[in-house]
Amino acid sequence: MALLSAVMTMAGPALSMTSNQPPPDKPALLSEHGARQIAWRFGITHVEEIARSGSRWEIAGRDRDGNETMLDISAYDGRILD
Repeated sequence: MALLSAVMTMAGPALSMTSNQPPPDKPALLSEHGARQIAWRFGITHVEEIARSGSRWEIAGRDRDGNETMLDISAYDGRILD
């Protein structure tokens, strides 16, 4: 969790500028398992941290070469977010 917190702190305002707000009556559709599957398809071979923050899944992990990587996924439709 410390890695995700450190990266989130460094990214700060850039992450908060992305709007992915669902209608108030619409629940999240993507489960943690679904978010992990998307992360694996995008090259994260080892998930170190995964957390749902509002309308997004925030995933921190490593690719097959051991490089740290992060991925934000919409919790509502599975889109990869900037």
